[in-house]
Amino acid sequence: MVDYRTELNPAQWDVVSTLDGPILVIAGAGSGKTRVIEYRVLHLIRQHKEPGSILLLTFTRRAAREMLSRACRRDVRAKNVNGGTFHSFAYSILKKHAPRIGFDSFVILDEDDAQDAIAACVKRLGFADSHKRFPKKDTLRKIISAAVNKEMTIDEVLEADYPQFLEWSAQVSAIATEYARFKIEKGYFDYEDLLVNLKILLTKHEPLRREIAAQYHYIMVDEYQDTNTLQADITYLLAKDHANVMVVGDDAQSIYGFRGASHRNIMTFADRFPRCKILKLEANYRSHQQILDVANAVLADMKHKFSKQLVSAGSRSGDKPKLVHFRTGFDEAAWIADKIVEFDDRGTPLNHQAVLFRSSYVSIPLQVELQKRGIPFVVWGGMKFYETAHVKDLVSHLKVVVNPRDEIALRRILMLIDSIGTKTAGRLIDSVSADKDRRAPMAVLAQAPVPAKSARQMQSLCALLEKIADPAMGLVKKFDCLMRYYTPILKDKFDDHAERASDLEALREILAGYRQLDDFLADFTLEPPERSGVPGRAFSGEERVLTLSTIHSAKGLEWDCVYILGLIEGVMPVSFSLNKDSSIEEEHRLLYVALTRAKKHLFLSAHYENSGFGPQQFNRISRFVDSGPVLARLEQIVSEAEDADSERPYDG
Repeated sequence: MVDYRTELNPAQWDVVSTLDGPILVIAGAGSGKTRVIEYRVLHLIRQHKEPGSILLLTFTRRAAREMLSRACRRDVRAKNVNGGTFHSFAYSILKKHAPRIGFDSFVILDEDDAQDAIAACVKRLGFADSHKRFPKKDTLRKIISAAVNKEMTIDEVLEADYPQFLEWSAQVSAIATEYARFKIEKGYFDYEDLLVNLKILLTKHEPLRREIAAQYHYIMVDEYQDTNTLQADITYLLAKDHANVMVVGDDAQSIYGFRGASHRNIMTFADRFPRCKILKLEANYRSHQQILDVANAVLADMKHKFSKQLVSAGSRSGDKPKLVHFRTGFDEAAWIADKIVEFDDRGTPLNHQAVLFRSSYVSIPLQVELQKRGIPFVVWGGMKFYETAHVKDLVSHLKVVVNPRDEIALRRILMLIDSIGTKTAGRLIDSVSADKDRRAPMAVLAQAPVPAKSARQMQSLCALLEKIADPAMGLVKKFDCLMRYYTPILKDKFDDHAERASDLEALREILAGYRQLDDFLADFTLEPPERSGVPGRAFSGEERVLTLSTIHSAKGLEWDCVYILGLIEGVMPVSFSLNKDSSIEEEHRLLYVALTRAKKHLFLSAHYENSGFGPQQFNRISRFVDSGPVLARLEQIVSEAEDADSERPYDG
């Protein structure tokens, strides 16, 4: 038998040994919450609680399996504990009781199927050709999903997150209604329906709710800060009779509002369960104290939070965190690459290091630098920059400038023009190939017959390509001319055009580092950063690969050495969050999550000049660093800041 008291600290033991009544566990980063949940399951069983009466709800099946399998290794009775995600639990209940809400049976739609169903509804309602700026099926799916998960109206979702589609509010609402009707007609449930229908079942069938609540007498919910409104309501409906519910989470790590998670759930849990006992886990088993001091300073500066102070457990050691700043993003990337090699040589291998960032495009200069040095890396979160459609569009125009007879690139840019599809593009390319006078392709295309809707844009394309083919024109100026032409296409083609524009700004900065366009295209084609490493450097599989990751994708992970890249306004907090207080607060929590991934070494970096973006632009360091509590804690770090030009990144 395990003596829990010898394996748990007093705060952890308090959580494990408190079995009855509502409990809110505020589990700070690295505080051992997985072990606490595992041991609490074991303690319940050894206190003669029926394993089948215990329900553990997590956000991934893997998390539930991990905790319960560890418990099973200590006590085989734990295999009878009910564990899984909210969605899998909902499915198990609805499979038995769906007839009570009018469904003899149902089929679950995956995301692709749901998008296709929405597209069918758009066509059925006659909106498919209503306007070229009408939201696409994947965007409509996100809007409808957000409305359900956040329990908001379509109008509210559009106003908050998709203001560019407010003019289509009535149509989107009609599509949402038709989609709901379509699913009922066909017996389909999407992911949100599993939660919606479970809540309906528990709300409208009181005897059944009491029966299910009695079956699960001890309920635990992991990562409660990431629950949406529906999940919080389901938790309450299951637990309100016996109130034996423990939720575990960290309000300071609530970073998934864009998925529908509500920070409010963890903040108001005690209001729903008035006898709630609030317990805090503040001993950190991951990082040394100087790293935690920075994290605590960021935490102290947050507005809506549970107060806590992370304290390093044990005798972990490491370097003092450093704030470093540079003139450009390329200077920043070169310094980080130097440090990565230095730590690798000193015994901290690549797989024990990670570079974290708010948005993937910020890492592009670093990806270029790592590629040049042959340092293998993997990118987590977001699409690969070099494979995105909008970047390929821009590069295709540049390829045609270098080689006007590049049929693949020419086909791509022709098909960006209104009313030019595969057949028309093929006919135009054939006319170029068949031109007996071997005129410049642009001259042939300028005179080729095209649909009336395409004529003006075709003339604009030909004029653009002729202009930027001038060898005397600098590469950045070529790019600027191209962007003036492409920006309307970008807005037409992509619902998330504002975010994609950031990628193109980064592409512009990369291009500014070249003298010859053909050199840039050769590097782009032959040596783009790869997702799983680069040739030319020996390493044994994934274990020798550096991690580059968005902070969202890094949550729950840890590394010996962490570099946090791009701590400037407009990047963290991201520019599209600046007009909403709740979004700013979530960005603030994102920095806290990033800081607490580091075990031994932590570097925060920023660059203050974007010289590649036309007129010289100076960045201001992130408000989350440039603030009272954080600057007070970072004062010594700032005084030791390393700067390529020995200049400050901001005034004051």
